[in-house]
Amino acid sequence: MVAVGVRQLKNQLTRYLRLAEKGQSVLVTNRNRPIAVLRKPDSNSARTEGEVVAALAAEGKLVPAAKPGPFKPFKPRKLRDKPFSQSIIEDRR
Repeated sequence: MVAVGVRQLKNQLTRYLRLAEKGQSVLVTNRNRPIAVLRKPDSNSARTEGEVVAALAAEGKLVPAAKPGPFKPFKPRKLRDKPFSQSIIEDRR
């Protein structure tokens, strides 16, 4: 395991990402205190968005949408006299 400070990680991020990609763990420290470990994800943690949604639905933590998107585009309301932001400012007074 390689230990690296936050500043050095920021300055040489690509180097440490390549190490993690090769399977080596990188311990990230801030003022010599460990704060994170950077490593290659295992097969269980590298799930797609669809797999995560399906798993949450199976556990009952998520209810899938009744109708698939896309939704109608949002149309902002227009006021005749003044900008909407000005109306909000006046309402707050």
